[in-house]
Amino acid sequence: MADVLPASRAEIIASYKTLLRSFLERRPSGLRGRLAMALGKHKSFVSQIANPAYAVPIPAGDLPIIFEICHLSAQERQGFLDLYRRSEERRV
Repeated sequence: MADVLPASRAEIIASYKTLLRSFLERRPSGLRGRLAMALGKHKSFVSQIANPAYAVPIPAGDLPIIFEICHLSAQERQGFLDLYRRSEERRV
């Protein structure tokens, strides 16, 4: 059996951003705007932090606001945080 190579930090960031994008897509319309307003950012910022093509991590200070505005369940939060923490462990 082949050894599984650990995911790069960029791959892990892409994974949690894909998760965030799925959360946003399953919620009512207008959520990106409400999230942008709560974060004090423009809607394009929300699109960027939910786009797995951008390897820039989501600021840790924004996570509580994201969780609150997106109404994430405990299981959704845990899955997201598990990936987020893994990406932070890979910081150079």
